[in-house]
Amino acid sequence: MLNKKSILLIASLLTLGGCASPGPMQTMMGPMNTPAFEPVVLDMVKDGSEKVHFKEWTTMYENKELQQWGVFFITDNGAYMAEWDVRGYEYNLRYKLPAKELNTVSDDMVVRDVWPDSNLLILKDKSGHEVGFALNGKNAARAILKEISAK
Repeated sequence: MLNKKSILLIASLLTLGGCASPGPMQTMMGPMNTPAFEPVVLDMVKDGSEKVHFKEWTTMYENKELQQWGVFFITDNGAYMAEWDVRGYEYNLRYKLPAKELNTVSDDMVVRDVWPDSNLLILKDKSGHEVGFALNGKNAARAILKEISAK
């Protein structure tokens, strides 16, 4: 049977344990899943957008080579990838594609020997440069990209 001291000790440990877990600012994703994400990234890209339509933590590939991890997001006027700086508490823009520069959206796959294969959403700009993103919400991102590029 638990006495008052045991209950108090358990409650204290649970409370302190919750305080010890890292908050969104100390994770690799940053405040991606908080209300702060949208105003922070819209201020960073300064593309005249009022809304973030899509966001997902993912990997970016060029020539089927992994380049980096980060948050891929789509605004009213473009597609971007940003990396969270845990020390500086800010997103650093790593990829930018204005909607008017988007030429095609297609699919591809990175086949690996050991790890699971990655299905990529390939964005090709008007200069011919292709970048792929391994997105779970690939179909949603494709539909949004086609919509914003048609404006």
